[in-house]
Amino acid sequence: MSWIADISACGALNQTTHLILFSERWNVIDTASDAANKGVYKVYNAGVPCIIVQADIYLYLTYQTSDSEKDVVVHVPTSSTADTAVSTCDTNIATAGMLIPAQLLRINLYHMAGWTIDLGFTEDKRFKTEGKEFTLFQVNVTANFSSDPASFPNAKYPTQNYYLQIDPNDLSDLSGSIYADIGNSYYCPSEQKYAINDNDKYGMAYIKFKLTTIQAYMKSASFGPKQVCPSDENTTDLVPIIVGSALAGLIVLTLVIYLIYRTFLPEEVLNLVNPDSHFDSDSGNELSKDEILERF
Repeated sequence: MSWIADISACGALNQTTHLILFSERWNVIDTASDAANKGVYKVYNAGVPCIIVQADIYLYLTYQTSDSEKDVVVHVPTSSTADTAVSTCDTNIATAGMLIPAQLLRINLYHMAGWTIDLGFTEDKRFKTEGKEFTLFQVNVTANFSSDPASFPNAKYPTQNYYLQIDPNDLSDLSGSIYADIGNSYYCPSEQKYAINDNDKYGMAYIKFKLTTIQAYMKSASFGPKQVCPSDENTTDLVPIIVGSALAGLIVLTLVIYLIYRTFLPEEVLNLVNPDSHFDSDSGNELSKDEILERF
């Protein structure tokens, strides 16, 4: 039997709808999001931000119960904050037998004890950045299901970690999509959904970003020039095509209307405009053979 749990009815998460559970996988209803509803998370170094993430974020998670599994969609509260004790502008992340120089943002989910999202950024050349770009190469999610048994009933494991597998020789969709030149910002208003872990053995996990602006390795307090994601670039590129097509259509329409208008003009009017455009139909005004030859 399908059911929907609204966490706003539970004391644990205040009065905002953040979680919807479904029997049908990944059927999302954006009850808590609109164009102005996005979180802003910053990591500072000596008073200047090195990372700013501005986005509306959703987590799609599968968790194990005692006898089956459940799919849950968690909207990250926009009042969530960066964990200043863990987030850093200069660290090394050990993963897949490698030590990756990185910048790290940890988001603590508001009123969701033990729930965190780690976003790791790097400019390491092993991730095809050529040392001139930053990329989001790592996402880890810690889900503390035991923090709210009413919303996560019968969780087999009180806490579950979901993490993105790293392989520089085979970049994930996330790493190959969210990047920008150093000094620029990644800008993507449209929805983008990426796999964190698509192996059902370890629990399915996806992350979705909306209304997104991201910049790492910053040197100033504000976003740099925008680099638009491909899905929104396509929309932008259509604008000059549409405008050009509309102008061409207007020109053709104007020409057709003009030609039709001329066909209905009296011959006298046409002769006033261009006397040589028509010959007088009166026989008395017919040109002689010599005059015709002289004209040519």
